[in-house]
Amino acid sequence: MNNETRLKLVIDNPFEGIMAIDEKGIVFFVNAFFLEILNSSEQAVVGRPVWDVVPNCRLYETVGQGYSIWGETLKIHAKELLVARFPLKVGGQVVGAMVKTLFPDQTVAKEIVHKLAQPAKTSFQQSLCTCRDIIGETVPMLYVKKLARRASRTSSTLLITGESGTGKEIIAQAIHTRSVRREAPFITVNCGAIPENLLETELFGYVDGAFTGAKKGGKPGKFELANGGTILLDEIGDMPLYMQVKLLRVLQEREVWRVGATSPTKLDVRVMASTNTDLKQLAKDKKFREDLYYRLNVLEINLPPLRDRIADLPLLIEALICRINSKIGADAKAITPASLDILKSYNWPGNVRELENLLEQAINWSEDAIIDVRKIPMKPWELEAVSPALQADQPFRNVVEQTERDLIISALQKTNGNKAMAARMLNIQRSVLYKKLERMNIAY
Repeated sequence: MNNETRLKLVIDNPFEGIMAIDEKGIVFFVNAFFLEILNSSEQAVVGRPVWDVVPNCRLYETVGQGYSIWGETLKIHAKELLVARFPLKVGGQVVGAMVKTLFPDQTVAKEIVHKLAQPAKTSFQQSLCTCRDIIGETVPMLYVKKLARRASRTSSTLLITGESGTGKEIIAQAIHTRSVRREAPFITVNCGAIPENLLETELFGYVDGAFTGAKKGGKPGKFELANGGTILLDEIGDMPLYMQVKLLRVLQEREVWRVGATSPTKLDVRVMASTNTDLKQLAKDKKFREDLYYRLNVLEINLPPLRDRIADLPLLIEALICRINSKIGADAKAITPASLDILKSYNWPGNVRELENLLEQAINWSEDAIIDVRKIPMKPWELEAVSPALQADQPFRNVVEQTERDLIISALQKTNGNKAMAARMLNIQRSVLYKKLERMNIAY
């Protein structure tokens, strides 16, 4: 096959129509696809003015305009086509123009436009954490990594415990991305952030007409969205008791009932739950169902607080600086030795989340690639040093709570009482801040 034959195959493909005119508007080329649209022959088209061949075609205007037009609709007979027209130039001089169809027909065009309008569907693990994101080489963290590897080999229900800010969701995501469910959805539900009256529909969905204002056609809940994959019930200790009964049934039966449904929906979902509270104690206090606790606690991973693995600080700081650089477009390299000494001596009531927040503050305030944390306006280690709650004869929980209280009050003072800004400064959700204000009886 010679090059001329190959070129003809390319030009006369069955999916793209092409027609070209010279600088006088005379058609000098038309391919087979365009001739089929015109329902005409090459002899009847070539050599004729374009306005005679396609009266409503604006191709000749392109010769005078000298620029391209994309996405224009051209009607030939009863058929509408999406086309582009552009000038043909030699040495910068316009010598003609060409029109080409962008799609075989409008049906194909609409399908592609619809696909482009949809959110990009990427594989689930691309935006999730992996085992590489579990930072730490101390004995407690090596044990956590070992448990995470084992948990990824099974679909048993998993309970992840640990103080707030220790990275419970990172562990859950890493286990999911290492498991056989890695290509399926990973759905997170914050049980403490959703209002009680909406929690059931959020988790289980509803059918068409289930209640006034229900979306037409109904709506799947988070469990259905996670089908085939994993659902993480974050802050499970905040789930109301009446919902705990319904969740227990889901775990037992592996099916959900949408609100208003007359039949259940079968599920294949791995359930993970996380909490910073002592569920066993809550169960003893009748604030959490004991049977649900044992259903959730088939496997358990307890994350150590940052103060118990201070030796991991250099690795954590290095990883967090890279993450923050990517997030805010900074170019920080490291922290000063004096900064590291300060951070090693601090108690870290907010754990890794607090560390990331502090580093982001320091990077924003610094003009150097080597960061000095002493330059941030709010220095939690100074609050810790002067707080009367740090007296040795007080229980440790009081120490932590007093430090947290001081941090919250300081943030509110700096933001003139703006709770949304204060929550961002503290790197916590606004709903969490409101709960803390109520629990600590802080009126601001």
